[in-house]
Amino acid sequence: MWKKVLGFVVIIAAAVGLVVYGMGGNTKNVAVSDSGSVSEASYYKELKKTPAGQQVLANMIIEKVLAKKFGDDVSQKSIDKQYNKVKKQYGSSFATTLTSNGMTEATFRDSLYLQALEEAAMKGTTKFTNAALKKEYKNYHAKVNISIITTDSESAAKDVIASLKKGKDFATLAKSKSTDTTTKSAGGKMSAFDSTSTTVDSTVQKAAFKLKKGEYTTTPVKVTSSSTGTTTYYVIKMNSLDKKKSFAAMKEKLKNIIVTDKMSDTTTVQAMVGDQLNKAKVTIKDSDLKSILSTYYEAAESAKSSSSSSK
Repeated sequence: MWKKVLGFVVIIAAAVGLVVYGMGGNTKNVAVSDSGSVSEASYYKELKKTPAGQQVLANMIIEKVLAKKFGDDVSQKSIDKQYNKVKKQYGSSFATTLTSNGMTEATFRDSLYLQALEEAAMKGTTKFTNAALKKEYKNYHAKVNISIITTDSESAAKDVIASLKKGKDFATLAKSKSTDTTTKSAGGKMSAFDSTSTTVDSTVQKAAFKLKKGEYTTTPVKVTSSSTGTTTYYVIKMNSLDKKKSFAAMKEKLKNIIVTDKMSDTTTVQAMVGDQLNKAKVTIKDSDLKSILSTYYEAAESAKSSSSSSK
């Protein structure tokens, strides 16, 4: 979650006053001492030189532009839900995780709001063709509920499969043989997921989706972690699977799947934002900050050129 949020927005508490302070010869002080004072103007002058300070201004501009057109599509309830989900996920380490990412609770909420605006804008500007929706429908697999037994070696996984073939109970074997500390106490049961899951390995998903209710994999499913390089062998059992809804009933979900895919590509997001900035006719008054939106404008221009050349 943190990667996702920080990939879209970079907000630091120290830069909150970037636009408000230092403009028009403002002489108020933000700090005073016997050794001298620091004015808002001098603070702004130094802050605007930093990449973080420049990004804060860019984010503030983007938020205003997107909120005017797509703000009604983002509810406070949805922001609170996202916030509480992350807070619950990190538990007692939530506050320290915020701090280590240069955030406060308020700026984290700001980041969630900007991300939600970008998603709303992406959905509002995407042309969903019937062909694209049908392609997503074909690739979509409905929610399944599976149990797993993980081992560190192929031979151990084969021994588990042999025991299952002899009639041994899957849950009992999971509790005694599985190396997965998260699921073994529950007899290997995982939380239900569908093909949009980003937490369940794609290899595990592919193997699971081939199973019918009550079936288990008869050969070990090998998964090698791209981050650690460690290899794990899975034995997977299908407990239950939902029936895939009709294409008509799933159209809205299919649109959301397409939007989520687009949002995972930074360049695509920047191009969309750049297009909206162009339409809003943004003018930056400070000559030192003229280029802070160039990344977005360039991405929009590149996307436009690619679209024209492909026609």
